[in-house]
Amino acid sequence: MKIKYPDYDNSILSLISSVLKYYGAESGHKSLPTLDEVFGHGYQNVVLMVFDGMGVNILEKHLHKNGFFRSHVFANLSSVFPSTTTAALTTLESGLSPAEHGWLGWSLYFEEVDKNVVLFLNTIQGSGGVPAADYHVANRYLPVRRVWEKIGAATANEVQTFIVSPYSQYKIGSVEGIVNTVKDICAQSGRKYIYAYWTNPDNDLHLEGTDSEEAQNELIFIEEQVEAMCAELEDSLVIITADHGMTDIENKYLTDYPEIQKMLVRAPSIEARAKAFFVKQGYHADFEKAFLKEFGSDYILMKNSEALKNRLFGTGNHPRVNGFIGDYLAVAVGRTNLENKHSPLAQTLKASHAGLTEEEMIVPLIVIT
Repeated sequence: MKIKYPDYDNSILSLISSVLKYYGAESGHKSLPTLDEVFGHGYQNVVLMVFDGMGVNILEKHLHKNGFFRSHVFANLSSVFPSTTTAALTTLESGLSPAEHGWLGWSLYFEEVDKNVVLFLNTIQGSGGVPAADYHVANRYLPVRRVWEKIGAATANEVQTFIVSPYSQYKIGSVEGIVNTVKDICAQSGRKYIYAYWTNPDNDLHLEGTDSEEAQNELIFIEEQVEAMCAELEDSLVIITADHGMTDIENKYLTDYPEIQKMLVRAPSIEARAKAFFVKQGYHADFEKAFLKEFGSDYILMKNSEALKNRLFGTGNHPRVNGFIGDYLAVAVGRTNLENKHSPLAQTLKASHAGLTEEEMIVPLIVIT
């Protein structure tokens, strides 16, 4: 499989930097010059739509090259690393690299609660939903200023900002709800920035695989809905992208490798395809040898210092990132998806993301004016 390292100067971080630049808001990163030119025309409404898991490979597998989405592809972009929803959405919602915002993946180890915490859900990893604390751990220790706050401050709230997703005030449960809400907001008076997020095709891809009919049907439906929406909008710039792509996987489980498990201080965190290992003192050399023997064909194993030196997480230096990575970072470049343990959910997964394959890392930039 082809390896693709993140290119933060041509990435979803660059995309959101262009949005911030358009509104005169702070951004410490390079924007996309070609997208800046499009913004130069001036629009009353700017709509950024993010469809989870809709990587370039997924578009090309399932949608016609002359269809609405693919005929409006403006460029291909790099995701961030890890190529996963937690890291990528936080970048799109903050204008920061993962190295700056610290939301690296599904779960991270927080010494304050001495647990691996599932960031979005605020639960203990592998517990079946037990709360990690009586407060939101990640929000407390990884506070992030959001793009809509930056736009509001830069424009003295002249620009209205809206978040349209299942997790916003709208609590929308369908793609039809997403597009209808966006249409209604765009019809209102005044300048607006609208950030819209939908959970598919990611869900279908995880459960059915990248070649599945279910994923194709969902993508076709999304495309139809968005095309119909765009036909009704006026004075609007619609930008469509994804947080990451997706690749088919072969599941393996760390509990089946007790010789590796016994060398660990705690269960690995971050993601199955971007795993942080905390290794017991005196076992580092043995761990490297054992891990590479079992998984060296499908994972790159980096020491903590190497991962930071390579700027996998982008520029910036959040004080907690070093500790989140552990002693070693194992990054998937093949099909193996290394889950911590057997579970009903893990055993149903047919595709996943967070690694460094081209399929996971490359997402589309679709622009409709």
